[in-house]
Amino acid sequence: MCELFAINGRRDVRANGYLTEFFGHGVQNPHGWGVALRADCLADAPDVRGRETITNDEHGLLLRWREPVEASSSALARELVSSPLTARHLLAHIRKATCATLSRENCHPFVGMDVTGRTWAMVHNGVLLNEGMLWGYERRTTGQTDSERTLLFLLDVLDEASLRNEGSLGFEKTFDALSEAIGQLGNLNKLNLILDDGQFTFVHTNTDEPTLHYREVAGADGRTFATMFATTPLGGEGERDAWRPVPRNRLLAYRDGRLVRASVPHGNVFCDAILAAQRALGGIWEPQSGPLTSRSG
Repeated sequence: MCELFAINGRRDVRANGYLTEFFGHGVQNPHGWGVALRADCLADAPDVRGRETITNDEHGLLLRWREPVEASSSALARELVSSPLTARHLLAHIRKATCATLSRENCHPFVGMDVTGRTWAMVHNGVLLNEGMLWGYERRTTGQTDSERTLLFLLDVLDEASLRNEGSLGFEKTFDALSEAIGQLGNLNKLNLILDDGQFTFVHTNTDEPTLHYREVAGADGRTFATMFATTPLGGEGERDAWRPVPRNRLLAYRDGRLVRASVPHGNVFCDAILAAQRALGGIWEPQSGPLTSRSG
């Protein structure tokens, strides 16, 4: 399965070691990688080729790197993690494709802007077997993944909520809109995703076994100043016990490294037995098996 890594912090976290280890998992997830991060200015950002400047807003620059190759053998990924790399907001993804071509456009993180001008970045790990809520969005994507369609759907949900609130949408109403939509989208779908708008990081997982973990980072004063998220705990054996499973079947919101709100749990739990049954019936495409037969992943 794809793997996710993210940081939400009050101050910068040095990410080089974590990303190096994370990219090492590209052997099992060989179909692409990507990183998006916020920087106050270009002077604070890694000066690495392939950099996309997505936006420059009140939360700083949103920068992105993506490549449809195995991260563990990518010269660009090595160049990125060899540069000074610190961030308060960072999303990273390594891809194991279950649909679509192996192209840059199909690599996470995906980005988009809502009607209020907020720029969002999203990474997703999962398979969407029940795509009724995403019908029609394939006409608006640059790639072919259900993950990109998911982001477009969630942006539409936020836009509709904004219009109902006279064009503005604070944190509480943003959270309510996302929580309801993600809870419904989790019906029969594996939905590990992390959304970031440069201020808040929204996290969701709904698998029957833990497939997303978090680790709080504290300063010398013992106070938490950042929280990291990863599919597989990172940091080697010395940090293994610091990671905990992300609470499942609910939306969580973090700001300045701390949990600020959690939704009531929903009942849409994804069981891996569903995925195994789909594979047995030929409903999940494997990259080595030839042409695409599924729109998942």
